[in-house]
Amino acid sequence: MWTSLTTILALSSFALSGVEAGEDWERRLWNGGGQHSTPSKKCVVPHKKNTDDSAAIVEVFKNCSKNAEIIFEKDVKYNAWSPMSWTALENVVITIKGSLHLPNNITAVQQKVATNPNPPSSYAIPWIYIQGTKVHLVGATTKEGGAFHGYGQQWWDIGNRTLRPQLATFNVTNGSISNIKVIKPVAWGFNVPGVNVTIRNHFVDAAPNNGTRDLTVSFPFNTDGFNLAGKNITLDGYYGHNGDDCVSVVNGANGIVAKNGYCGFSSHGLSIGSLGRNGQYHTVSNVLFQNWTMEGAVYGARFKSWTGGRGLAENVTWRDIRTYNVSTPIFVTQNYYDQDKGPRPNNTNQTSTHVNNLRFENFDGYINPNPTDGTCISNPCWNYVAGGNGTQAIIFDLYNGTATNLQATKVKVKPWKKKYSDTTVICDPSTLAPGEQDTLGFLCQRGPYVATPIQK
Repeated sequence: MWTSLTTILALSSFALSGVEAGEDWERRLWNGGGQHSTPSKKCVVPHKKNTDDSAAIVEVFKNCSKNAEIIFEKDVKYNAWSPMSWTALENVVITIKGSLHLPNNITAVQQKVATNPNPPSSYAIPWIYIQGTKVHLVGATTKEGGAFHGYGQQWWDIGNRTLRPQLATFNVTNGSISNIKVIKPVAWGFNVPGVNVTIRNHFVDAAPNNGTRDLTVSFPFNTDGFNLAGKNITLDGYYGHNGDDCVSVVNGANGIVAKNGYCGFSSHGLSIGSLGRNGQYHTVSNVLFQNWTMEGAVYGARFKSWTGGRGLAENVTWRDIRTYNVSTPIFVTQNYYDQDKGPRPNNTNQTSTHVNNLRFENFDGYINPNPTDGTCISNPCWNYVAGGNGTQAIIFDLYNGTATNLQATKVKVKPWKKKYSDTTVICDPSTLAPGEQDTLGFLCQRGPYVATPIQK
């Protein structure tokens, strides 16, 4: 499964040299940050075979919490058999030359998750919680170094989705994550609620050894690569195979750039949300996804907010996205609900998470005829759309009058083994705000994809 990230990214034909960052936030974040010097104080993490190293690891972090480099040694497999909290760090470089391993035992993990005191993230409680200022998590360019092993395959094989941990939360101000590998995580990978964080060259192997994207058997449910909830975060370089969002930008995020990546197996997209569950007020603003290849994904670009939600998502751009064998390249819904739990609930408050200035620019590729994947365990499927038939390049499921300044341009995708003229869209023109069709970039209808000029 290991593939050189540099090699993969070199395959992309989208050149970044011509990028024109039209927004101030985009220009400010484009080159990212994360540069750091290595403190002179060195603290080496000890290891004992067949012993839980967690207590010893935490002790090192307590003793070396300021102005230090904490080193996990090369070729050492550390037993991270208990949840850990690495907090109150200041000017610390965490160098992982070896690897960290969660318990290779489902019951042992579940027992620890049930009593894990770490602060919860959006979806679960992290096994490792990292907090501080000027903290840099540095992996390795070798195949084995810089790796977190979750032993998720055994969970996927029996469909166990109870008491699962998120791998890690990186709640850091002015920090970075680089050259980290996540191997067979149980479920969610990294949660990043921090501020001024740069992530570079991240690798995720969450594909089963014995399954395919279309089979529920051994499907890696909820194996998100990143959940980004912070401010001023740049992700530059990602290669992953997983069974959920490669990157999910969630409530509170502002100033996110995610660029130069590949998502394989059965990703659920480069996503905003979900937002507004149970009527909550959620916000996301100033997000750019640029130069990604999506292969075998259910979605390429996705926005998802719940029926009856509140709040605002604004200034989000997906640009230069390749969609190979992707079920729906562009998908927006403001009316999401759990279809496997019954019919859509009544929107009694008549509210929706508003969206403003969502842009989809320069998509190419072809459409997978299967609109879903192995996560379909209900009838209808959780992502069922009436009329969806494997030809839709764009699906807009909008809430009346609450979506403004949406635009999709240079969309060149076609159904598998068919012509571009066979490409269709699902969009209800009655849900468009006044004047939206003039700048939408395509004809909003339930029918053929027809590009339309942008009227200024």
